[in-house]
Amino acid sequence: MSTTFEDSGLSVADVQSLMSAELNGPILFFFCHGIHTCIFLVALHYIVQSAHSDRKRNTFGAIVTFFWCANTLIMGLTWNTVNEAFIVHGTSLEAEFNFDDLVQILICSVLRALSVFLADLILIWRCWVLYGGDVKIVAVPSLCLITETIAAGFLVFYDVTSSNEASASQAVWTLVYYSMTMVTNSLCTFLILFRIVRVRGVGAGIKTYRGIIEILIESAVMYTIIYTALLVVYAYEFYSPNVLVMTAYTYPQMISYSVTGIAPTLIIARVMAGHSRPNDSWSRPSLPHLQSNMRSLTESMQFVAPSSHGTASAHTITNIDTDRMHVHGVAEDEREGGEEAREGKTQSPQDNCSADAS
Repeated sequence: MSTTFEDSGLSVADVQSLMSAELNGPILFFFCHGIHTCIFLVALHYIVQSAHSDRKRNTFGAIVTFFWCANTLIMGLTWNTVNEAFIVHGTSLEAEFNFDDLVQILICSVLRALSVFLADLILIWRCWVLYGGDVKIVAVPSLCLITETIAAGFLVFYDVTSSNEASASQAVWTLVYYSMTMVTNSLCTFLILFRIVRVRGVGAGIKTYRGIIEILIESAVMYTIIYTALLVVYAYEFYSPNVLVMTAYTYPQMISYSVTGIAPTLIIARVMAGHSRPNDSWSRPSLPHLQSNMRSLTESMQFVAPSSHGTASAHTITNIDTDRMHVHGVAEDEREGGEEAREGKTQSPQDNCSADAS
């Protein structure tokens, strides 16, 4: 049952601040959804034009379509809620505050929980791929994902049955949910960053434009940042005695709806466009490493200048490999010289006999 304006114990200014956040938050969400739509269309283009197998294209196409359709449906229901609260029932501040639609809240809660679960699952899958299918690497993120799913079930229940004012139990499960999501994202992000830098090298992984793009997309940094901000702001507002109305967390929450779909869509678009590294290349030395070694070899080559007598001497390579080759050549010459000396000693008695006979 909804809490009425009289029973809430809030002042008119507090309710106005709350309703302002309830209006401005969805506007921010609509803007972010427009960005999500553009990224979705680009990803769909890469999926259709991809040379991967039909099964892989259909799977990834269904995933990015689900993210976009879920956010579009949430946007439509949110816009309908704003319209009902501020226009249809907007005859007074009390009518706006008391308006609630349990069906729309239930649908939005289920879609959000499914989107977050699938986004975290894709991030765990990508981390698993980068580490060559090592299950131990993703064991802790998987356990966090299970805990997150349980907390999401309780939140769906509380969203339907609780009042507008957050209860203590709902706040606890909300903190557990956001915490598990943040831990899952942080672990996967750190593991992916570590793997990229280790395989590509510090120079190629951070100092190049392509390396920075790979780090930002593959590790889903924006996904981790937004849920970390959401957790911090929500915990501060709920436990702070000076905050009577929780309004600030509405804005990172609305952004998180779109980022939840944008982050995995970017990963899938990068994979299908062929810009990501092949799965088996994460265990091999990268090309930038080889190029760096060749560059070091080239810089270590020194050439002897022409002598003062005007005659140019031969070009000499003075690196370690050449020294080894020189030592090896001297050893070969000494061995050949020793063999010739032994042959000379063996043939000398015959030569003496020939000389006596003559």
